Amino acid sequence: MLGSFEPGGSGPRRVARRSTPRSPRIRTSGFVLRADGALCGIVPSIALLAGRPISATGAVRVPRRHPAGAIENPHSDGAVHAWPRRCRLTPIGSSDGGATLGVVSVHRWFPRREAGIPAERASSTAAGSAWGAKRAVALLATAISLTASAATLAPGSASAATTVFNPVADAYVYSPQPTKNFGSAVTVRANADPAKTTYGYLRFDVQGLSDPITGAVLRLFTQSSLSGSGLSLRSVPDNTWNEQTITYANAPPFGPPLTDSGSATSGQWISIDATPLVQGNGTLSMALTTTVTGNRSVSSREVVAQAPQLVVQTASPSDRLIAAAGDIACDPSASDFNAGLGTATTCRQQYTSNLLLNPNLSAILPLGDNQYEKGTLQAYLASYGPSWGRVKALTRPAVGNHEYSTSGASGYFDYFDGVGSSTGPAGDRGKGYYSYDIGSWHLISLNSNCSNSTVRGCDSGSPQEQWLRADLAAHPGSCVLAYWHHPRFSSGTSVTATSAFWQDLYAAGADGVADPATGIREFIVGTGGRSHGGAGHVKANSGMRNTTAFGVVELTLRPDGYDWRFVPEQGATFTDVGSDTCD
Repeated sequence: MLGSFEPGGSGPRRVARRSTPRSPRIRTSGFVLRADGALCGIVPSIALLAGRPISATGAVRVPRRHPAGAIENPHSDGAVHAWPRRCRLTPIGSSDGGATLGVVSVHRWFPRREAGIPAERASSTAAGSAWGAKRAVALLATAISLTASAATLAPGSASAATTVFNPVADAYVYSPQPTKNFGSAVTVRANADPAKTTYGYLRFDVQGLSDPITGAVLRLFTQSSLSGSGLSLRSVPDNTWNEQTITYANAPPFGPPLTDSGSATSGQWISIDATPLVQGNGTLSMALTTTVTGNRSVSSREVVAQAPQLVVQTASPSDRLIAAAGDIACDPSASDFNAGLGTATTCRQQYTSNLLLNPNLSAILPLGDNQYEKGTLQAYLASYGPSWGRVKALTRPAVGNHEYSTSGASGYFDYFDGVGSSTGPAGDRGKGYYSYDIGSWHLISLNSNCSNSTVRGCDSGSPQEQWLRADLAAHPGSCVLAYWHHPRFSSGTSVTATSAFWQDLYAAGADGVADPATGIREFIVGTGGRSHGGAGHVKANSGMRNTTAFGVVELTLRPDGYDWRFVPEQGATFTDVGSDTCD
């Protein structure tokens, strides 16, 4: 399957709910990474269940005992699920596919439960592969432009270790009127037309951060379409400019472009990586420019509900950082392999693997279809090995359907566990599922190749499902992250074979078991390098999509929650960030 990235939960929305029990406010931020799938292709996904009731701007009403949302990655196999365990004792009532690597489209996702199983409810267009979709699915054939997450974050609030700041000043300056001030305008603009040169300025007062900064994103709401590289973010060393007096004639100079937004449509949230600008507490000014003629406009702070946001993530010593993606390494015999260097749009495993050379990482999670086309040991050694294999010591993989193109996924087990070894970092040979702990979190790698004779099914009562129930019961007090290759839900074709996994996760204490309106938060990440794919109809809860960026999703696991951040390969600009609790 081809890759894409899509987070679920595209913004504040009213969802159907029962009249009882009473419903608290729950934040619905999240995102899905999805890789494009073909007619039977699957998608690497990471799903997180998070349901702590909180009050925040942009929250949605959902029943008290249900988590908010999911995130998916079209056309990428693998799923990661995390859920709060505090309520676990609450009674709840009594084909093979070919995933192709690639970028996942970001998709905020809020599936619904029907007949005891969450049914998908996506809310935004997908920009990559779809979960469990076959290669022939038209839904995955058309790449969709990025739609940034539309979830509104509470200004000045903190969720887990994410703090959101609104600007204390913003304005734009306009060359045809060099002495006129536009500090009270409802938009901030940029224009590269020499006759109408326009620059935007923003200033933030960053305070209250005590832990090291791990990332920052500038979120803007578009009032016009953005083409090409979109808006460029630049540093402004001088913080003395005044919102009500700044003009083209007196505007402070800015530095070279640091990051870009990429293209986007009007009326959506976009994210620009601002990490290079945010070094700690203090006053911070930045400029917005463009290389395109015509006004490129975003909402200013005068539009309160759409005001710019600087989202800053921090980490404490007890946190653990992991990285994940699926659909990774090209077949070394493919023409696009190009001695491991790939092309501009395919076989980017070397470049995504460079993101893993981070000394702060505690684990690497390949989400399946790690080696194309048949997952032989020889292909692993020639393609995956020189790229993602550089961090093999940190790797805890999930197995995909391409691995089973070799009998018993022997190449996969020989590479990760050792030739002929019966067990190892990839779990027992013939099973492909296992669990382990990182910090205060419990992680579970599952085998979603349910139709393969060696797996013996994934349905209720199967050996793997019985093992999962026992494993969850043995870890009642932990936050849990589960991951596998085939997503349960997607804007493409849902994979029903893993429904028993979801039922077990709910039964183990995922909030909202009794609620039919929302479900597990899921991230689909098919951006490991193989290739990109498109997505078709966007489901109601899709929050962000992208089909052009290769990269990985980083998850910071905290004792009481988690942060996520999509990190693109060098030179790319797409990103997405968020946080939620798990207590």
